[in-house]
Amino acid sequence: MRHRRRWTLRDDRGSASLEFLTLGTLLIVPLAYLMLTLSALQGASIAGESAARSAARLLASDPESVETQALAAAAINLAAADHGFEAEAVEQLVACDSPADTCQDAGAVVTVTVTVTIDVPLPFAPNLTGGAAPLSIPTSATSSFAVTRFGLST
Repeated sequence: MRHRRRWTLRDDRGSASLEFLTLGTLLIVPLAYLMLTLSALQGASIAGESAARSAARLLASDPESVETQALAAAAINLAAADHGFEAEAVEQLVACDSPADTCQDAGAVVTVTVTVTIDVPLPFAPNLTGGAAPLSIPTSATSSFAVTRFGLST
């Protein structure tokens, strides 16, 4: 008489592939989310640095001019848009430092400091604030540029 093989709980055939799929999925999903978040933060970091540097160079030539300030704001918005960030997510702070506390003295060394802050929304984050921006991580970059009023770099 032939004995039939009975399937019991002690039989481990096929369980390795099931464990691999289960644990692999549990590890891949958070890793993919982490990579999406880190790539968004890296893009914001590069955009902020580029925007701050460009705006500081523009403003160092004539920090009090309305046209130069508009060009600097446009450069900041362009750098943010190049990396996929909306203008509403970008904040800028411009400070003009000189020994006489004025940026219009002839021959004075002017240091223009531009700080750009970009709020990076978390991927797939729910909108918990009732219509405002979703959860986000702020990134900031600062750039300074010093020139004399005659346009010579120091």
